[in-house]
Amino acid sequence: MKSGVSSANKEAITTFQEGHRVDKESLKSISEVADQYAILANEKNNNSNLMSTNTSTKHDALKHKVPYNLEYPSEENALSLFDGEWTCAIPGYTGPGNIGLFADHRIEWLIKEIGVMNDMNILELGPLEAGHTYMLEKSGANVLAIEANIDSFLRCLIVKNLLDLKSKFILGDFTKGLGQSNSYELVVASGVLYHMTDPISLLEQISQVTNQIFIWTHYFEPDIQKWNPAIQGQVGLKWKVSETKRVNFNNKIIRIVPQTYGEALGWDGFCGGPETFSNWIYKDDIILILKELGYRQIKVNFDQPDHPNGPAFCLIATR
Repeated sequence: MKSGVSSANKEAITTFQEGHRVDKESLKSISEVADQYAILANEKNNNSNLMSTNTSTKHDALKHKVPYNLEYPSEENALSLFDGEWTCAIPGYTGPGNIGLFADHRIEWLIKEIGVMNDMNILELGPLEAGHTYMLEKSGANVLAIEANIDSFLRCLIVKNLLDLKSKFILGDFTKGLGQSNSYELVVASGVLYHMTDPISLLEQISQVTNQIFIWTHYFEPDIQKWNPAIQGQVGLKWKVSETKRVNFNNKIIRIVPQTYGEALGWDGFCGGPETFSNWIYKDDIILILKELGYRQIKVNFDQPDHPNGPAFCLIATR
């Protein structure tokens, strides 16, 4: 039997030496080098087999690298993408959120006041999870909804798929532009005005594209005793009363109070504005701005100064 190293082992040794620093003095023989290479090659083969032969193990190895869902195909699988982040209870499905925005008495009031909505072109700002979109569409309207919050936008698409909505959702910042003049028969802005750093500008933009507005918003109430007792102590802290601004709008003074999101910025499912703060307007001043913008008929409802999250009300403004 001849001693020495086979051509295959020579190739292995060369490859090993090229790919690794080898202290030749620490190796007893050329065969040990080949053994080291064989061990590495064996480990590589084992890892390859681990990824390709066992479906269960393959899933375990990949689940933190590639976002696949390996559950049985189901419409409900999409809901799990936002576990713990859903706000709304979705008709026909259990488990997402618990707020009844798909059967909202505020939108029911709007629909009753407007009357027939068949083929009405509506622009909705900040649809959140498409609850109001759903109600407006079921009433016959054609809805275009713009959402800047990426997670909320994706949840809207999930709902669109689950409930077979025909409404269109667009991702983007609606403060950058709302479209052509008088292009919508109604603009619905529920839960967005109080998230703005420049709420006056948003009202001006809305007034350029419609003669009819629906708004639900929080507002600043100067009489602290009217606030919900649970949050009265935060007035002056969360709501920076000492930093109240008085802004001139068409020679009218508009009072604006900054509020900070604080710890809410870290919540799962946070759906506030893109900044760390926003500006709240006095209720009377919101109405004053709308009148200055030409909305002569203003109906107010659901005025709730003791709302758990701060004073709030609804209005429908018509030119």
